[in-house]
Amino acid sequence: MVIHQCQEEIKSSLIEDALKIFTAEHGQWHDRRRRDADGLDFSHPTIVSHEDKWIAGCLMQCVYRKNNAIDKNGWPTLDGLVSLYTDGVNEQGYFMATLRGVDRCLKGTSKKYQIKRNDAAENFEQCEVAFDVFDCISDMITDYCSGQSDDEH
Repeated sequence: MVIHQCQEEIKSSLIEDALKIFTAEHGQWHDRRRRDADGLDFSHPTIVSHEDKWIAGCLMQCVYRKNNAIDKNGWPTLDGLVSLYTDGVNEQGYFMATLRGVDRCLKGTSKKYQIKRNDAAENFEQCEVAFDVFDCISDMITDYCSGQSDDEH
């Protein structure tokens, strides 16, 4: 239900943005700042176009927002993400691996995007950060679950 609601929100937002771009002078309706990673190696291995990454990130940002996993400035939070990714799971190892993974991912994206938690996140920035956080956490959980499977055999 949440994902469907978020898909509708993203679709409406994309249509509004396309209309703004179409009607704006010189095709520019806002200034997109690019932040440099400053040589930090915090890249995710997922290969998607910038547009697909942005749409998926906006969807994740919406899911995070609807699950109280972002702060008042629009940044993902440790407690909120851990709660979201461990909801319904009672296994202590999974919980701890998720906690460590979320912490690492938040620190990595904070450095990559030079996030100042007291500043409000811009919409495009929220989407990019949400994608990288989701991608990173997914990798961490996959690594943990893969290790668990190997240990059991």
